[in-house]
Order: sequence, then C-alpha cells, then structure tokens
Amino acid sequence: MIITKIKGGLGNQLFQYATGRAVASYHKLPLKLDLTWFETHKLHNGYRLDQLAIEADIAIKNEITNMKGGNNVLFSALRKAGVLRRKSYFKEKHSSYFDESIFKKNSIYLEGYWQNELYFAKIRDLLLQELSPISPMNDVGCAYLNRIKKCNSVSIHVRRGDYLNFKNIAVLDVDYYVTAVEHIRKNVEKPNFFIFSDDLEWCKNSLGFLDSCIYVDRTQTEIEDLKLMSFCQHNIIANSSFSWWGAWLNQNPYKIVIAPKSWHLNDPGSRNVILTDWIKV
Repeated sequence: MIITKIKGGLGNQLFQYATGRAVASYHKLPLKLDLTWFETHKLHNGYRLDQLAIEADIAIKNEITNMKGGNNVLFSALRKAGVLRRKSYFKEKHSSYFDESIFKKNSIYLEGYWQNELYFAKIRDLLLQELSPISPMNDVGCAYLNRIKKCNSVSIHVRRGDYLNFKNIAVLDVDYYVTAVEHIRKNVEKPNFFIFSDDLEWCKNSLGFLDSCIYVDRTQTEIEDLKLMSFCQHNIIANSSFSWWGAWLNQNPYKIVIAPKSWHLNDPGSRNVILTDWIKV
C-alpha cells in the first residue's frame, strides 16, 4: 500500500497526489490518502481532490499509524529527532529536489510537497485523465471557455492574498508581467490575455498596459479557474503551485509557458519547480 499525506491548497494537493499516484503505479499498488491534516487546518477551501476524477481511497487511522506512527506531539517530536522512524515512513528531505529512492519501497507513507515533475512525468497521460473535474462548469465558466477556445488565449495568474504575509515568498511585481507579456506579443499573433487572480482590483489598477484582456470573475470555484487556465493556448504563471498546474495541464504541444526564475526566497532548490522548456523571467 502507498499512502500520501495531503495538505495545503489545491496546487500542493495536486503535487502530493501526482507523486503518490506515480509511486503506486510503479509498484501496481493501491494509493490511499491521509487527510488528517484537514482536521485541524482550515486553509483556502480545504480538501479539494474529491472534485477531480482521482483514483485513490481515504486511509483510515489504523493504516496511517501502522506506516507512519502516531500523529500526536510526542510521536512528531521523536520522528523529528530521528529517535523513532519507521521504515515505511518517508519524509521529503530537500524541497523541490527529485529523490528517486521513494520508488524503492512498495509499502510507504509519503510526507512532503514533492514539487518536481520528475516524480510523475512518466504518468502524464494518466494524470491528465484523473485530474479532470467531475462536475460540469456553470454558465459563467462555459462562457469564458468558449472565448478562450476561439482566440490565441494566454492566461495570466497573479497571486497576492496570503503571499503578502509570507516572508519566504516574493510577491511578483508589475515588471515581471510587463516582461512576460512582451515576450508573448513577440511570439504570438494577436494574443488575448485572461487574468486570473485572488486580487482582481489590484490587477485592474496595475496591469493597465494590457490593451486586450479579460478579467476572469464570478466562476464557480478554483477548480473551474484551473480548467480554464489549462485550456488557454499559452500561460504566464505566478510563483504559485496553482498556476503551475494550470500550465502543466495545458495540452497544447506548442504552448509557451513563462514562469518567474525566482520561486521562493532563500531556497535555491525551488528553481527545480520550473520545467526546462518553460521560459524563466
């Protein structure tokens, strides 16, 4: 059995699921999800993978304890100190670095963020099927989708909100988007920009240099936004796992993806998040 711990917002959950699914697929074993993190954390919209066509069951507490150990403070402290560590428990050692050894065990509990495509690149076709929404879009979402399909659409994601309070994450400034848009305009004929953001007012006040853009608003959920981004021809992403997945799920073989070269402050390994064929600005 493979168990992966799910935590954080939708983007983080997708990385954790994709890596767990890859390990389970490699060993031809079932995947189970540990959702206990959400019992005490209320972040963003909570657990969201149930809105996608994933192939995994929910792990029960006995299964989690057998593979990881207890969830209480004492067990956590002993694990951190290296005193109590089960062979089936595998915690990510370095953020965004690929660690091939997670594929060596056929009974493993995975805890980490796993933000590196190398973990799951080999099952891309499978993930494209499983990471699709199970609910239809509402009328607003369908209208945006129709517009996206009829033009040289480019998604722009602007992440602010909680990022303004995180010291290790740099909020991207206007200069990044100016440079990214200039590159798109040099390489895409008559691009139409679709703006996705948790702060559309800031975008309207700060992105005035865009002469052809649509602000995506009043969609049903962030699941719809993810799907809409993935249907754009090209993507300008933020240093956000959410828009990373919008670009990764984009199936246009000629897509241009522009990403910030600096992902997280004081974390040189975070540059591994960006794919080699994406353009770093």
